[in-house]
Amino acid sequence: MYRSIRHDIESALFTMNPTVELAIRVLVFLVMVTVGMDLRFRDFQRVRDHPRLVPGVVIGHWVALLITSGLISRYLALPDEMTGGVLLVAAAPAAALSCFYAQLAAGDIALAVTLAAVSNALAFLATPLVATVGFHLFMGSSSQFELPLVSVAQQTLFGLVLPLFAGMLIRHRLGARLEHWRAPIRAVGLVAVVCVLAVVVVDELPVIRAQFARLLLAALAFTLMTFTIGVFVSRIVSASVTTRRALPWAFPARNVAVAVLIATSITGGTEMVPFIAVLFAVQLALLIPIAIWLGSRARR
Repeated sequence: MYRSIRHDIESALFTMNPTVELAIRVLVFLVMVTVGMDLRFRDFQRVRDHPRLVPGVVIGHWVALLITSGLISRYLALPDEMTGGVLLVAAAPAAALSCFYAQLAAGDIALAVTLAAVSNALAFLATPLVATVGFHLFMGSSSQFELPLVSVAQQTLFGLVLPLFAGMLIRHRLGARLEHWRAPIRAVGLVAVVCVLAVVVVDELPVIRAQFARLLLAALAFTLMTFTIGVFVSRIVSASVTTRRALPWAFPARNVAVAVLIATSITGGTEMVPFIAVLFAVQLALLIPIAIWLGSRARR
């Protein structure tokens, strides 16, 4: 009886306000439309220039991130809600910010854009599969969270793929007229990502304060380990300096808006979002200085 009462209380605490849920869906839709408006259909055609590199890296980063997330959750003995957040970030596609980091690092921006474009286009298949496998392997049947494959696929389709291609169609129809607005569109997308996280973090602020040290440690471990893997992979697959400066960023920089959408829509609560929010802040603080430093070295 005590357990039943405790479960009811916890469910009530973590159940989302319908207004918050609607705001998240609208903001994630806006994020993905702005990402699509920054892509061209020829960004996908560039795969022909790298027929092995792009598919290998895109598929490889999902495999590497899944394994890395599992190791982090096991080694740090993370609670289920934190482990779920790590796994959902690992299952999300590459973020548009990875292209910004590549630009700061003086990397091959066109290649970085192609990696992000292909990653997001394949997310309809890869994100549900990686997330479901990760939850099964690293959370198990004892976890209070379940992640139905079909539900995740639906959320990924309607929250990521469709608005992404809608943005690409807008870009295709407007053509050169949209070039002048590319920087403001990117800024709107970034602001929307921040708003997605802020909407939920306000409700989860006491949890973040109470578990901040653990959240910070997990976010640092995820960022540093995945970036290191990205650097290692880039040195193996390419001898080009500009290519090496473009590849690593897609590993740590994931589409947190999609991770938040899945975390809140599938579970009906916000328990997994604190890690995602802390990770986003940590990566901005770490990756931007690293990218600027690499870029300054390239210009010497």
